[in-house]
Amino acid sequence: MGMAQVTWVKSPHNLVLTKTLNAYEGIAIGSPSIIQDGDTLKMLYAAGGVDSKGRISYAYSLDGIIWQKQNEATPIFDVSSEGKWDSHFLDTPDWLKDSTGYKLYYFGDNDNNSIGGSIGLATSTNGIHWTRIGSEPVLSPGDSNAWDGLYIESPSVLYDGNSYFMWYSGVDKNYKVAIGVATSPDGITWTKYSGNPVIKSDSNYAWDGLSVATPTIIKKDNSFEMWYCGGSYYDMLDDNKLDTIKIGYATSPDGLVWEKYHQNPVMNTFDTPYTEIEWRGPWTPDVIFKNETYYLWYETAYGFGLATSTPTPLIAPATETYLNFAIYPNPAINNITLEISKQQETIVKIYNLQGICIKETSGKELINIDISLLPSGIYLITTSANNWASSTQKFIKL
Repeated sequence: MGMAQVTWVKSPHNLVLTKTLNAYEGIAIGSPSIIQDGDTLKMLYAAGGVDSKGRISYAYSLDGIIWQKQNEATPIFDVSSEGKWDSHFLDTPDWLKDSTGYKLYYFGDNDNNSIGGSIGLATSTNGIHWTRIGSEPVLSPGDSNAWDGLYIESPSVLYDGNSYFMWYSGVDKNYKVAIGVATSPDGITWTKYSGNPVIKSDSNYAWDGLSVATPTIIKKDNSFEMWYCGGSYYDMLDDNKLDTIKIGYATSPDGLVWEKYHQNPVMNTFDTPYTEIEWRGPWTPDVIFKNETYYLWYETAYGFGLATSTPTPLIAPATETYLNFAIYPNPAINNITLEISKQQETIVKIYNLQGICIKETSGKELINIDISLLPSGIYLITTSANNWASSTQKFIKL
């Protein structure tokens, strides 16, 4: 039995960083990337300005809770001059420190639609003043029909003493998102893995049936650990936006071949304590391990949250693990039917968006539920049974 991290506790101090109402990050902040540098935690993050451009800013902390922004939240890395490939928007930074100094990997594009967006590299001797390496990206999308043919983003880069690894989100022409990996001997010249993508969506009914994205990876005890975001088709029903986000966990012996944790997801929007500040989170997680504790920072609509945990024993999965189900009709007016994937007595609970259970029932295979008395709105529905991991989906009451 191995040890891993699958149980997270949100910090009572959340949110630990919020946007500054200035020209550079007055719209939003996102994609925190944290490194431990001596006694100091150092964060790069994306900042959306009132001019609709994205830049990268810096903050530091001694405890991961109280953060000090650099120079009153003025970005430390700006867009290129007009006409360059990264002249409009910078986003999803990730960085590391090696024997040559600091390396920053980032998403860049030259328009407002992300298509063709690529990953660039800049270096620094102090983590504040940055120099771009070359005039072109170090990693670009694949051909038009490739799994990463539309654009790529959200790099997570690791140097294990021998090779550099870059895991990243790839988007295809149908806007399906998956996770791939590239390797490099020097952190500059990259080769995409022939077995990409290494993490893909599951069935349409699964919690990550729509997309998997924004990985963060650490290497501990000769094993790679990944946390990534997933969304289902049911998470987009109300306004065609991914507003209910979950985090999954996977492990790998080599960083190339991955096994998803059999009881995913390990964190989601409505984990307690849930308040309005958690909306559209936890997105773009970033994880470090220090002092026998895992720290995970994540993006929400209103700033960055923090969750912590200690290593947890991994329990071997049963032969079948997921209690998947379909809901129809959805949206619905008076009744919904759940089609359960396993022939087992199943407990069904309906929650409102405040996390309060408002209805509970049980049954097998096909379960009909009267929702006529529920107010119109969005609800979460969960299923659970012995020996199988529970599943959660969203439905709309008209």
